[in-house]
Amino acid sequence: MVTQEDLDKVKDIFAETLNERFAGELVFDPIVVKPEVSHYGDDYLRIFIVFDGDQKKLDPSWTVGLIRRVRTRMEAEGIVDFPSPSFVKKSDWLSAVRRGKADDIA
Repeated sequence: MVTQEDLDKVKDIFAETLNERFAGELVFDPIVVKPEVSHYGDDYLRIFIVFDGDQKKLDPSWTVGLIRRVRTRMEAEGIVDFPSPSFVKKSDWLSAVRRGKADDIA
């Protein structure tokens, strides 16, 4: 079972990894990590990465390898649940939060 401390570590790992690549180009806030269970019964971590800035700067050739980049760091912390990240525009996130539907946007 993943603890709140583990969720905070995952958030930090994602934030550090993203900021290493996109510092000065995009702002990532918040990054929300939620434990989930797949319809197969497998535990995973749903990651909402809320970004502010020009979406064209989210380099797909880099973001496609994001899971690989963070998994090594997560495993070093003893966190084995698979991360499932979603990028969400800040304006979409704020709108969903106001409607109470933030969980539905990814």
